[in-house]
Amino acid sequence: MRERLLLNAGMLTMDLDRPRAAALVLVGDRIGYVGDVDGARAFAHPGATETDLGGAFVVPGFNEAHNHMIGFGLTLAQVDCRFPTVESIAEIQAAIGERAARTPTGAWVLARGYDDNKLAERRHPSRGDLDAVAPDHPVFLVNGSGHLAVINTAALRLAGITARTPDPQGGQVVHDETGEPTGLLLETAQELIRPHIPRPTGDDLVDALSLCGERYLAAGITSSQTAGVNSAAELTAHQVASLERGLPLRTSLMIGQPLLPRVAELGMRGGLGDHRLRVGPIKFFSDGSLIGRTAAVTEPFLEDPRPDNLGLEMMPQDELDAVVRQAHDAGYQVATHAIGDRAIGMVLDAYERALAAGPRPDHRHRIEHCGILRPDLIARLAAMGVLAVSQPVFIPEYGDGFLRHLGWDRCQLTYPFRSLLDGGVTLVFSSDCPVSAFEPLKGIQAAVEERTGSGSPYAPAEALTVEEAIRAYTVAGAHATFEEHQKGALKPGMLADLAVLAHDPATVPPSEIAAVPVLATVVGGETVYEAAMAGASSS
Repeated sequence: MRERLLLNAGMLTMDLDRPRAAALVLVGDRIGYVGDVDGARAFAHPGATETDLGGAFVVPGFNEAHNHMIGFGLTLAQVDCRFPTVESIAEIQAAIGERAARTPTGAWVLARGYDDNKLAERRHPSRGDLDAVAPDHPVFLVNGSGHLAVINTAALRLAGITARTPDPQGGQVVHDETGEPTGLLLETAQELIRPHIPRPTGDDLVDALSLCGERYLAAGITSSQTAGVNSAAELTAHQVASLERGLPLRTSLMIGQPLLPRVAELGMRGGLGDHRLRVGPIKFFSDGSLIGRTAAVTEPFLEDPRPDNLGLEMMPQDELDAVVRQAHDAGYQVATHAIGDRAIGMVLDAYERALAAGPRPDHRHRIEHCGILRPDLIARLAAMGVLAVSQPVFIPEYGDGFLRHLGWDRCQLTYPFRSLLDGGVTLVFSSDCPVSAFEPLKGIQAAVEERTGSGSPYAPAEALTVEEAIRAYTVAGAHATFEEHQKGALKPGMLADLAVLAHDPATVPPSEIAAVPVLATVVGGETVYEAAMAGASSS
């Protein structure tokens, strides 16, 4: 069996019994030894390969605990409307107009990523803005949050959306002062248009996963938890990408609510599969987004056209109770999107009722995002053993908007990392890519700095140490999928998944953490990404 020695590096193992080391021995796809250089050489057999890491810094492979792999891969071909690529509606118009000019008449123009809080006009684009540059193409422009979108007149006509179109449960077709649609679709109202957009082929989905995987590996990510597989085609694409295309990312699939009846009928359970591709939780939505002011809150949003806006529930409490109970009784871990404090309370109520009816000591039910909190909600999370799966990179990317929509005081417990950890809650980090940047080092910097994109303080008292943030991206991510005995730490017997960084992120100024280079990524003992490693040598 192949043995590899990795020597002469600083190593943060995440093993409480041996937190630091200088050498590893990889035996096949597992870690055989963790310790010093002499011990590694004594452990290894003759002929083992040695790699001198030249003083680099090794951490367990990062675990991206909530993201959308297919969605990210598909967006790479769409018009990029993220800040600072575009900073105004005029620049959005220019980008969409350029794409329309080289797109056949009548074909769709798809774009993604704008944030109205960062646009010069501080508003959403309108159908008129899009009509001006693409009158002969249906246009679908998705907000960076993914929870709202703008379409033009051609798209409205295709979908048959008029002033008389009723709002769906959990969504809204926004109208102007004359009663006509502005083109802005909130939350589930986007489903009115999606059936009219050509569906990606199976090959498109597999290619999207491969494109996503390449970028994740270059960022040191070795495991991914994809947040919502909603069709048989998506499930098949993950299988093909993992088994036939050699996608090296270890992937856990959150099964979306639309598939729950089918998988439950088949008897499929969470954990089915192996450490390469496995079935994870059932994923539900309880509310919308903070940046889109559709999260379900107990106090109205500030600077909102509707002074009484308390956001949107994706389903009423009795329906949420019923679907959570169905998934829980079928033996699944449950992961529910909840950002507003009202939604978080609703989800905890649903979990509490399901657990009372069917006690399960180690359920590890999750709340995805878990954004706007209160002390009583943090206490409930801890008491119930519910995991908080959060996204620190939201703070630099959307924090200025959070402050605008909530005010300073409410933001002090919005994504409150320190309060969650100190309160005894298992805190898991992720990015929600493509909603935000996927690189874990950007999220680690965000959790340590607690500053918005403009440089303003966000919630300084909630800052973490570098080591705490790395733990939330490694050990906690493995715990979230019941795999803490397989990965998340560098210790004998664990899977040989690791990231090699140029240096320890704790030794650079916090503002420079995201710039620390990822030199190599190893999955199952195999180097799957490698940059130029100055001073490194093998023998």
